[in-house]
Amino acid sequence: MSERPGRIVNVNGRNRRPWALASRERILKAAIDEIAEVGFEKARLVDIAKRADLTVGSVYTWFQNKEELFRAALEDSIESQLLSNAAALAGVPELSRDKWMYEIATLVPRNHEDASVTSAQRLMIESYYATWRDAEAREKLFPHLQSHVQMYIDIIERAKAGGAIRDDIDSYALAMIMVAVPIGMSLLSLAGFDRIEDRLWLPVIHGVYQSLKPGN
Repeated sequence: MSERPGRIVNVNGRNRRPWALASRERILKAAIDEIAEVGFEKARLVDIAKRADLTVGSVYTWFQNKEELFRAALEDSIESQLLSNAAALAGVPELSRDKWMYEIATLVPRNHEDASVTSAQRLMIESYYATWRDAEAREKLFPHLQSHVQMYIDIIERAKAGGAIRDDIDSYALAMIMVAVPIGMSLLSLAGFDRIEDRLWLPVIHGVYQSLKPGN
């Protein structure tokens, strides 16, 4: 997003007035809430517009279709969760002392300070479900899912370069496992299983990370 002369803001290749950005934020918030509540398949643009107290036409001003809106809502939700995680995990010494472990933890769609299932968790699960069931959604959403996995790969590659992870560990395979665990845990949480206490998780996590260090 960049400022243009004459108080014009460019958002995703489209010129907008700065005051109009508020409506986009309202639409995104409404989309996150609606999709988190009813799921991608049942979410309707008319209901999202109603939540935002706007017209359906206002939604189409910013987004071409539901798939594009879902992608933007997912990105917004995940970005907010990453910021929340970074703030929450900064004071956890067991994570902070190992930089790459801390970075991985920030990518999880929930943190120890979240009191309940997060919108990021719900939307992440919905994105995988939608890419499985809906060809149009797959075209829009799968690149985002790939970029999320790539974040894990990049962290792992940096850790390997710094000598924190054994060279014989395949970065893609490890990334896929590390993505699958929080997604699986999110499914269990959404299904009603009790959340595992952080104090019980830490020894398990450290055991895994220790096994990845060179010499093990």
